[in-house]
Amino acid sequence: MPEPSSGSYEFGPFVLDAAKRLLFRNSEPVPLAPKVLDTLLALIEQRQDVISKEELLHRVWGDTVVEEGGLARNISLLRKSLGEKPDDHRYIVTVPARGYRFVAEVREIRAETPPSQPTEVARTDWTGMRRTIVLGLLLLGSAATALIWRSAASHTPRSDQLGGARLIRLTSTSGLNMDPALSPDGMLVAYASDRAGTGNLDIWVQPVRGGPPTQVTSAEGDEVEPSFSPDGSSLAFSGGEAGGIYIVGALGGEPRLLVRGTRTRTPRFSPDGQSILYWVGQTAWVNVPDRAVPGASGTLAVVPSSGGTRRAVAADFAAARYGVWSPDGRKILFVGARGADAGPSVDWYVADLERGTAVRTGAFEALRAAGVIGAPVPGAWTAEGVVFTTTDETASNVWRLPISAQSGLVAGSATRLTFGAALERSAAVSAAGHVAFTTLTENVDVWRIPLDPMTGTASGEPQRVTDDAARDMVMNVSADGRMLTFVSSRTARNEVWLKDHQTGAERQLTYSGSDAARISPDGSRVAVQQQAGARQGVGLYDASGGQPSRLCDDCRLHGGGWSSDSSRLLISRGALERPVILDVNSRREIELTAHPQWNIFQPRFSPDDRWVVFHTTNAPDLRQVYAVPVLLDTPVPVTEWVAIAPDFGIYPNWSADGTGVYHFSLRDGQMCAWLQQVDPRSKRPIGAPRPVYHFHRPRLRAAARATPSNDVIRGALFVTLTETVGNIWLLDPARR
Repeated sequence: MPEPSSGSYEFGPFVLDAAKRLLFRNSEPVPLAPKVLDTLLALIEQRQDVISKEELLHRVWGDTVVEEGGLARNISLLRKSLGEKPDDHRYIVTVPARGYRFVAEVREIRAETPPSQPTEVARTDWTGMRRTIVLGLLLLGSAATALIWRSAASHTPRSDQLGGARLIRLTSTSGLNMDPALSPDGMLVAYASDRAGTGNLDIWVQPVRGGPPTQVTSAEGDEVEPSFSPDGSSLAFSGGEAGGIYIVGALGGEPRLLVRGTRTRTPRFSPDGQSILYWVGQTAWVNVPDRAVPGASGTLAVVPSSGGTRRAVAADFAAARYGVWSPDGRKILFVGARGADAGPSVDWYVADLERGTAVRTGAFEALRAAGVIGAPVPGAWTAEGVVFTTTDETASNVWRLPISAQSGLVAGSATRLTFGAALERSAAVSAAGHVAFTTLTENVDVWRIPLDPMTGTASGEPQRVTDDAARDMVMNVSADGRMLTFVSSRTARNEVWLKDHQTGAERQLTYSGSDAARISPDGSRVAVQQQAGARQGVGLYDASGGQPSRLCDDCRLHGGGWSSDSSRLLISRGALERPVILDVNSRREIELTAHPQWNIFQPRFSPDDRWVVFHTTNAPDLRQVYAVPVLLDTPVPVTEWVAIAPDFGIYPNWSADGTGVYHFSLRDGQMCAWLQQVDPRSKRPIGAPRPVYHFHRPRLRAAARATPSNDVIRGALFVTLTETVGNIWLLDPARR
């Protein structure tokens, strides 16, 4: 095996600097997680031969025990970062039963000078005096600050110059660091992190140019989304045990509650420090047809930073969220929608605080025309434009779009500021032009939680069922617990897959795209959501494969379940979703129930097929779980619905004996699994719901990026969970 090189490797459009541990594509940095970069180095250094999985595991993880699935996930992430598609092997080839081989032509460039240290900023000796020193930095004038900046930079390893700018990694942990905020002078970065090991996110502050981080908050619950005051002495943040907006000293102290309430998000100081802008609502867009309800899907407000009465902004909008101040503090740019749905009216809007008017910027249309994928989320509005990231689930970057402060309209073309292949989120900008952002790695898989047979709640920790870098979402499991149906993006689009729990074998069932499927209880057939041109429908596959037959047209499989004898299937029809019972053999349909204003999703038969449970979309921020009896001669009227989870509930499933309903709920602030006991005959709730499992750990949660789908079978709850790790990076602009 060749000796590790301290120089660089060139292959295709990439340059890998081994000493500085940086990968560049066409001179632009490609952020890689440390283990993914280690994997690339090992493959390149042994490129003449096949490197076995065992050796690669040892090279990357040393003596740490890691399952082979972790290596496969690393390889998948690396291929994605290099731009390889599933059927493209320009760089990495899998050698069956042996390992991997790097096949691209590589040119090695030996270093002529001693190598630098790794790219993470060097840490200086930072003793108990650090608070005094940092506070001094905050109060120094611009000339003194510039001198200290240059002095600190002399201890910092230089990264490659990128058009006069530099990319610097600020954190390097195996956990979750997110939501960066920069002090006005760019000397400090605040962020949310789980590095304290308490199982929740706290606010931390650290010097950009060296020195360990200082923990600023430590309360129960997650404290996130910090924002510096204009003088750098205070931080606003959201969260806490009870929820709300708080203010705390930049170096710690007792947080002061400014706004009480759950789902308060993204506080931002005004340029003069006198006010704080924030919004309230769910982070996801929710469609509510034909109802333009003001404030239905997010409301903006401004409150004095010293405390006082809040002032609504864009109160006539159905959705107003993610607000940022204009450079002069007279206007606010936000993501908004005039109607209650996330349809054509969604755009960036600019609200004039003096006139009380709002102008549509045209940003969404301009960005779509430029090929920017995903909804743009503004991070800061500077004189040069609005810096933003997108919600794209495959790869997103930091961009800037000029917006006229006078007219509120798009005033130029979008400029990409970063070129990483990962998920870049939460852009923040200092007054000096430094840009901080989060690089996230998210892995969505199917997990299994064992259930206690007596209580129905969790009897152990979640166990991984699928392990792939792609997004795997559970659909359901056959009655004998053997066959799992899940939807995966492993082939660059969503397809239906099957997993045999006895053999561990996984195989792809569909090849034309699908987002939903249900395997019959006997495991013989799979109902699949299909798209034929502009028409939706449901097809029926033999579980062993082959061509499907068409069950229905203009219908949907929105979580519908099978009857216990595999003869009937619950499908959905109508602009307002309503459940319909479909006889699979005769194709005869019977409408189960309907509501004049609400959508009905996820209908599931009870074990004896006499009841159906489902959840409704009453309003953008409200979901409820109901049960109805199965009447084969007439639809069930709304007056006969039985409320199971009237506070908030989604994705209901029956317990094995029909005396309980499992569901997800936000009743404790996070999307967690709950069990509501019901009367065996009337299905009316008995007592309060019991938590099945709390998904409060930042790195493993439900609904972070995937639908919190679930299924209950044979003493286990199968759930879709998202693992998330992330670190903070800084784009240091060109020196003038």
